[in-house]
Amino acid sequence: MGAGRGSGHPQGSEAERAAEAGKRLRALLAGRRAYRARWLAHTRRRRGDDVSYSGIAQVVALYLWESGLRPDTDHTLPRKLRDRVRQALLGRRLTHETITWVTESFDFTSEDIAEVRDAFLGRSAVDLGGNGVSFTLRSEPVALVRPQGHRTTALFSRYYVSADRALRRIETSHVLVAVDDGLETFAYSPRDTVTGVESVVGGTFIGFRTSSPGYVGAEFRLDRRLLAGEHSSLQYTTLHRPASGPCVHVRRAARKRIDNVDMRVVFEAVRPRAAWWCVWDTYSGSEPIRAIGIDVSAEGELHQFFPYLEQAVVGFQWRW
Repeated sequence: MGAGRGSGHPQGSEAERAAEAGKRLRALLAGRRAYRARWLAHTRRRRGDDVSYSGIAQVVALYLWESGLRPDTDHTLPRKLRDRVRQALLGRRLTHETITWVTESFDFTSEDIAEVRDAFLGRSAVDLGGNGVSFTLRSEPVALVRPQGHRTTALFSRYYVSADRALRRIETSHVLVAVDDGLETFAYSPRDTVTGVESVVGGTFIGFRTSSPGYVGAEFRLDRRLLAGEHSSLQYTTLHRPASGPCVHVRRAARKRIDNVDMRVVFEAVRPRAAWWCVWDTYSGSEPIRAIGIDVSAEGELHQFFPYLEQAVVGFQWRW
């Protein structure tokens, strides 16, 4: 496992960071053989540039069509994307969305994504030194049970690993603020090992819903209807059946920003030999893209607090 890198506050102005990120993105597209082969396959005429904006735009358009992010009836999409690609690679106008589209459509490695993201943010996008974690996800997001009408301003999660090395329950507490008037429900998608929900405070468990493969939707009705800007809290415990093997990691994913995240793993009997605080670029599977070794406390716990999480997956991994 590799150690995390980078820390501190963003360096340089927003324009300077966009220019540097665009420069690195261009260099990777021009210099990496696998990426270069993709846009060359869609390039009819080569000019004097080291990249083809039209070829790159065509690859991005194919990705947007195939992923359903843009209708495949929009045959003018490559032409409309060309200027966006050009502005991005010249470092003039670059956004998180453009970075995601390009890195996803060309199947960038985790290391290359981190290089571009780090430059754009002016610090490590997956810094584990207290600045939060953002924009590391490469996989398609887990399906929402219903549109998200809230922001999470605080999240506390406690994972309990039993003597048989299985994750048996998760205690979770959210502090929510309504984005629009009329917020009445809260939903999320835990792993499909969940078998029940109990000890609900601040709402009522409605039931399970269909979600992405490997996940199940869980929906709650809040105790009161919230107007925009109003806060509420919701606490609940999910019970889980053992997986096919010993539990060796827990993860927390965020699509939209979650502030003030506190995670703790409680080993009720057997303690792991080694443990790491990790960042992943997918919801499940794969090795972490960042990992820092941490110690199990005298009480038999792993603990981490960080100020925010957005479009990223973090958690703990350990070895028995």
